[in-house]
Amino acid sequence: MLTVPTPLLGYEPLAPGLAALELPITASVGPVRLDGQALDPRQVAEAGIVLCRQRAAGVAVDVWDPAGRQWRPEGQAVPPAATALAPTGPPATPWQAIVVAAGGTDAAGQPQFARAVAGGLPWYTLRARVVTRGGQSGLSRHSAPLRFAAVADRALVVLGPGEGERPDRATQARLLLRDPGLQVIGGVEVRRDAPGATVTVSNAAGARVVLRPDGGIELHPAPGRGVLVGSDLEVEHLRYRPAGGGPKRDLG
Repeated sequence: MLTVPTPLLGYEPLAPGLAALELPITASVGPVRLDGQALDPRQVAEAGIVLCRQRAAGVAVDVWDPAGRQWRPEGQAVPPAATALAPTGPPATPWQAIVVAAGGTDAAGQPQFARAVAGGLPWYTLRARVVTRGGQSGLSRHSAPLRFAAVADRALVVLGPGEGERPDRATQARLLLRDPGLQVIGGVEVRRDAPGATVTVSNAAGARVVLRPDGGIELHPAPGRGVLVGSDLEVEHLRYRPAGGGPKRDLG
């Protein structure tokens, strides 16, 4: 009987169980045993890593088909290895592979690995598959699950186009500052609004200053707050609403 150990994953975590799309993941597999004896690499015809995915809660696990460049349900056939395992020598973990999630696409041009969304899905696991020259094959259990995020997702300063936009097709430009909990506490957003743009300066308290594309300026204090002018205020025309309510009035 061929016994294949579960891959151990090595990576620099952005958070527990959260790996960076752009950084490599090392999959280490301990000694593969045939009838209880450690298998010599010269006895191996094929050794590789099988990539698995669960894209939503309650759905079947998918396996990556490198030939068809698509995810398909696990269990339909023997899963093909997507990344080769190479013998490295140390007795404890003689097999290793390097997996990089960024850059891969499926046959439709969509990213092979997706960033995690609310609820922590999708998550991914790795399995090791080994086939001996004698025709025996073995498949390990699933590794510890992984979720992915971009390195920029953990940055406290966000500078670039709108969410999901490419710089060469951007309709928005953003400069955001986040706190250590990654909540936005303030920012500037420029949004295309033909024939010009709307510029919004805002903070987490709810205050906003809006420069409209027609040249108008809006001041929006947070609910219950006011606008403080620390020096003389000169106006040519003033429209106001009386404290007692009713229609607005003009003060010349």
